[in-house]
Amino acid sequence: TAIPLVLALLALFGAAPAQARSPYDGLWSVSLGVDQGSCGDHTIELFIRNGEISHAGDRGFFTADGRVSDQGRVAASIGALGLTASADGQLSDRQGSGTWMFPEWGCSGRWLAERRST
Repeated sequence: TAIPLVLALLALFGAAPAQARSPYDGLWSVSLGVDQGSCGDHTIELFIRNGEISHAGDRGFFTADGRVSDQGRVAASIGALGLTASADGQLSDRQGSGTWMFPEWGCSGRWLAERRST
């Protein structure tokens, strides 16, 4: 009777789809530097889980969403005060960089990321 029970448990748990873990999963600190416009420099924390980007802060001022490909390509949006900036770039194992644009405010710049944890 133990073998059918074990087989049933394996079938039950084995049937659930495995979530694909991204090599970039974890907490990241991202510094947004301004090259053009009157926006201020900011540092925000982002969380990546299964390649999905979200804001890790608890203040609610910033929002973030987007994706990181398995090759580290970033396509994201970062929001503040109901407006959204687009960002793209590249992550490596511990760091990353790219550009961002906030057309509504006429701002743009570069971002630098550093992994905090996995």
